[in-house]
Amino acid sequence: MNNLFATRAGWVVVLLAMCAYGASLLGEFVFDDIHSVSANPAVHSLANFGQFWTDPDAFSAGQGRMYRPALLTSFAVNWAISPAAWSLKLGNVLIHAAVSGMLFWWLFRLTRRSRGAFVMAALFAVHPLASEAINLVSARSELLAALGIVTALFAHVNWQRRRGSLAALLMMVFATIIACGSKETGVVIPGLLLVQTFCLRHRMANAADWRRAMAGIAPVILLVVGYLVVRKLLLGQATVHLLGRTGEDPGSGHGRTLLMQLATMGTLLPRMLWQSLAPMQLSLDPVVVYRDTFLDPAVLLGWSTMLGLTLVGVWRGVHARVRRIGIAMAWAIALPWIIIPLNVPFAEHRFYGPMLGLAAVAVTVLPRLQVLLAAVPRPALHGTFAVVLTLFVVGSAHRSLCYQDERELWRVELAQNPESFRGWWGTGACQMRHGNYAQAIGPLERAHELYPEHHDALRNLLEALVAVPDNQADSARSLAVGAELLERSPDDPWVRTLVVQANLQAARLVGNDELWGVAEQMALSCLEIASPKGYVYQLAARARHGQGDVEGALAHLNTSVACGLDSADVQFDRARLLHELGRTKEARWIIFDVQRTDPTDPRIIGALRHFAKSRDSSKSGPQIVPPEAPASAAMPPKQP
Repeated sequence: MNNLFATRAGWVVVLLAMCAYGASLLGEFVFDDIHSVSANPAVHSLANFGQFWTDPDAFSAGQGRMYRPALLTSFAVNWAISPAAWSLKLGNVLIHAAVSGMLFWWLFRLTRRSRGAFVMAALFAVHPLASEAINLVSARSELLAALGIVTALFAHVNWQRRRGSLAALLMMVFATIIACGSKETGVVIPGLLLVQTFCLRHRMANAADWRRAMAGIAPVILLVVGYLVVRKLLLGQATVHLLGRTGEDPGSGHGRTLLMQLATMGTLLPRMLWQSLAPMQLSLDPVVVYRDTFLDPAVLLGWSTMLGLTLVGVWRGVHARVRRIGIAMAWAIALPWIIIPLNVPFAEHRFYGPMLGLAAVAVTVLPRLQVLLAAVPRPALHGTFAVVLTLFVVGSAHRSLCYQDERELWRVELAQNPESFRGWWGTGACQMRHGNYAQAIGPLERAHELYPEHHDALRNLLEALVAVPDNQADSARSLAVGAELLERSPDDPWVRTLVVQANLQAARLVGNDELWGVAEQMALSCLEIASPKGYVYQLAARARHGQGDVEGALAHLNTSVACGLDSADVQFDRARLLHELGRTKEARWIIFDVQRTDPTDPRIIGALRHFAKSRDSSKSGPQIVPPEAPASAAMPPKQP
């Protein structure tokens, strides 16, 4: 009867998870989802499967290198099913449902208490604190790592109790590959398996039982060691360097010392622990006050609270073994982001894994709570649980609905905290992605005021400034921001192209011939610091054209074609210049050639119509001036 109830309870947990977070399917790609999924060509084809396992650059579209092959594989599978946001969001919901179901079965195997396991797994399944990990497609790494860890622990319990089941061993191995291949946190699995073995030692009668338990861990240890070796070969380091950081810029990971990181986390961990009990004031950009000494009363109180609760959790008593496993699990999963100074030290999605450990601890508390509430009628207890469950479902669904439109998500964020740097930055970057460059400038200006040292926010500001139409442009501001950005990153070719656009914009507005020349020289200087790009030659051609030298502009584009950089944009610009020089026939053949690759391009269609109308007119035709600097592709905010 108990097994039948457990089977039904497990499926109910899965359904609760899908019910609570079904609304997330209405959401769009937001924040890091852009550079890691929707704008990352590597995950848009399953043909890149081998690249996922050998190339750390496949992780993101120019936003960093990481080795997470299993994560990228899951993205590619989702993309093959459908590239729409709902498909990727559904993948996250299904993984969360699997984690919730596996949590139930693990807790049930550990405690043999199906009702207690159901209560905690159900609360985990609908917990609003998991909303960030589920609604951010880019946070799938947390979900997969958690799935791998809890599955490995469940399989190891079966391995011990079923006396060396091959299926359990294969499950442990597969779960370890999923966890390590999704996030570096997976390396804690061998340690957790050892803790679980030690805590369950009373069930191992002899040395043979011990050897069997350890034999199941050995392959996992070898896998983790192999994973670290591969990381060393591909990334140049197996782990992160913690020392030698300056401490000059607390807002960035590399600018925060280890002392500052640990002191700050002392004040943040109790807050996150409290949110696991009362998930209120959830935020994509929680307020963080950086601390740089352990003598700070808030730091002392925070760490004393965490260590005190840990001691209580590992103390002897009823169900101490399961409590200790839960405590070890919560600390092990949280430890990497506690000690490693990341750009965002307090992010809700990172607490997804530790909540699994807290669920194991809470299962052991339920019997004591039941004794204390013995006088309370059972229907009242069941009703209270149902109310809490309902409130969590409603809270999770409401939080998920905020992800329907990223602009609304950031509006809610700024309503809670008007001084949220990421709120203003996210608002501006989102407006850019929707093509609203003029509306993006104000929020990005505010973001820069709040965090002047942040490079990406300043870069986004310049991208918006040079992308607006000339009648709305502030060329002086564009030049000033460009000079500031160039001073910070003089050898960044993308920064140089943005400064070129700022000079072109100013030259058009004020008619300063000197600025045309400056723009041309800076565009060509990009060839000295990076591989040639057709876009660089286009910028140089526009600058030369502004000086009245159409032949010189055409020469730049011809050089681009000679280098094999003959994209449709380059060829279209060549056609415009040829037409302006009266070489209409050559221009027409270029347009016909480009049409073969992109027949629906509105520029091509317009050019063909123009040629059709002017076939019998003068060869020179009307003068065609190269277009204004194109709108830069808005780069998404970067959240590690």
